[in-house]
Amino acid sequence: MHNNFIHSSVGRHSRQVVIKKRILCPHDDMEVSSETGYFHQYAKKFRRTLTAQEVDQFAALTTDRERFAYVNELKWRVVNELPLEQSSPAKGKCLEKALKHKCEGDRALGDGEWAVALKCYNRAYLLLPEENALEKALLLDNRSQVLLQLTKLDQSLADIDRAIGYGYPPDQLATLWERKARIFQTKKDFKSAVECYDKTIHYLQQYPTGLPPEQLAQKLDDLKKLTDTVYYQYKNVQKYLEPPKGTRPFQPHLDGAVLYDSSETEGRFAKAKAALRPNQLILREKPHAAALLQEYSGTHCSDCFERIEVLYCCPHCVDVVFCSERCERNGCESYHRYECGFLGTLWASGATIVSLLALRIITQKPCAYFEEIRHELPELSASMTDKLPDDDYRKIFNLVTHSDKRTPEDNLVWTLMATMLNTVLRMANYSAAGEENNFLGYLLLHNLQVVNYNAHDVSEVQRKHANEPALSVAVGAALYPLLALFNHSCDPGIVRYFTGTTVHVRTIKNIAAGALIAENYGPLYTRMARSERRQSLATNYKFECGCEACAADWPTCANMNHAVIRFRCTGPDACHRPVLYDLHSSSQGVRCGACGHIVDVGERIRILREANMISRFNEANHLYQVGMYEQALAKYAAIMLIMDEVLVPPYRDYHMCQQGMRRCCLDMGSCYVSYPASEK
Repeated sequence: MHNNFIHSSVGRHSRQVVIKKRILCPHDDMEVSSETGYFHQYAKKFRRTLTAQEVDQFAALTTDRERFAYVNELKWRVVNELPLEQSSPAKGKCLEKALKHKCEGDRALGDGEWAVALKCYNRAYLLLPEENALEKALLLDNRSQVLLQLTKLDQSLADIDRAIGYGYPPDQLATLWERKARIFQTKKDFKSAVECYDKTIHYLQQYPTGLPPEQLAQKLDDLKKLTDTVYYQYKNVQKYLEPPKGTRPFQPHLDGAVLYDSSETEGRFAKAKAALRPNQLILREKPHAAALLQEYSGTHCSDCFERIEVLYCCPHCVDVVFCSERCERNGCESYHRYECGFLGTLWASGATIVSLLALRIITQKPCAYFEEIRHELPELSASMTDKLPDDDYRKIFNLVTHSDKRTPEDNLVWTLMATMLNTVLRMANYSAAGEENNFLGYLLLHNLQVVNYNAHDVSEVQRKHANEPALSVAVGAALYPLLALFNHSCDPGIVRYFTGTTVHVRTIKNIAAGALIAENYGPLYTRMARSERRQSLATNYKFECGCEACAADWPTCANMNHAVIRFRCTGPDACHRPVLYDLHSSSQGVRCGACGHIVDVGERIRILREANMISRFNEANHLYQVGMYEQALAKYAAIMLIMDEVLVPPYRDYHMCQQGMRRCCLDMGSCYVSYPASEK
């Protein structure tokens, strides 16, 4: 018997997910700015203006309110070094470029290259200035035709409505209303189809299309007959039709077996109220706030992070795009109305995703909202905030900041960043007075620290071609109030994956009642030695890890001794401690060093052999390869249960099975294939 049954077959995988960094890391991209932008130089110049006495005075301050007020009072010494300005309206919009892309789309439309045409029309729509209403109407008409060919019926209808709203020529409106009618007829919405056919007849009568009178009369007669037929269908078939299905509202989920507790050493943390088995979905959560990385601002929806198929955009800038009218409305009516025109200069400043997310937490709510809850913030309790929805600022206010563990030099730079972000709010007329608001500045400084230690990368699985290895790549960052309370382990019990901005959390091992439910902040015991892990976590997250893998100093995968099996003690006192057995030994029994019970090694080996583990693992691999992720997960989970009954980690098979579960989960989330086989 050899416990390396999984490792021996893993080399046959071709389709797998390579997991890159999965949680924001303070000393990589978690600083408030990069060295390449102008903020870095601005901060250095500001620091040089301070006297030694002023530095000491700042270092003596103990609250973020005091720090912000102090730096905000002194920043004017170098304010001319801060090239922060709002871009002019419609910066990046260009009628000439837009019309060029439209011409390319028209050619592709004529050639039946629907996907190419859609991309061209999307680009043209982004670049069209808002004042060119007629050009927008005509462009949306063409995009509607493409979407109809791609069977995206609802999006096609939305483009028709927008084209009409932009002032589509009245003498051509009959064409749009007839297209709407036929789409509704296809959707079996006969009532709407009748209304649209009536509109078609109306516009044909009001604005003859240049058809000879006989042809026009024939067309009107055909339309009236068709309308009567559809009306008959409506009256006689409606009682048999299911009511139209609306969009299902998002349902957050927290498993009843998850309990939030607290202690002086651990802070607030998640633990198991009842035993959890592998492959349980224990959390599904929308973020309190989310922000895209700059490099994905043109390909992903600014509001929900979905990849763009049909593009919607801000009428005044080209810095953000949206995937739907709903997301466009959400963005432009809340956070983007204050960020519009400033994103470009913030990117140029070197402001990282930490700073952008700290700002977004403010801009997504009106100023009056924060003033209203201002007096409550110092008195918040967990019993009160636990009852609040995730979009309530009070829900995230008390998340850990470690402000007492940061050096004065770091505090100085972070506070200066808060003053710059506060200047953005002032210039965007965020507050009614249009003046600098020290309270908002304090909140921005607080948010920077909350984001730094509690936000997560939002990832997407990316492949060049189907059935090729993939990378899990961060496209943005988000703050999840419930997920943020999960503590770290170098041997985590959960995996998280994303659909848009929604996070899903599943268990990947047995978690006993009362045990910590731990995620991973970056370093895994399988890849990194304990000394390196502890140094990384202490530097980035201000704690010394005491998880089981660190306490027992588990070896990395490369250093595991595969000649020794770690059997679980079967003693009557349920000690469950590891009993080590050398494969070269002829002994059939091994005494537990903890309780003295003699474990029947032969019987344990028989259980593993009869479980037919290699066959089970190969079946799970196959299910994963053909895209049956739920079924593959169930297989992997069943293997984990058998192994956990007989063996005690660490051992490589345990790790490989968990990796299989992680791959399945990541592929169940947002995925992107650059060159799908079906694309021309």
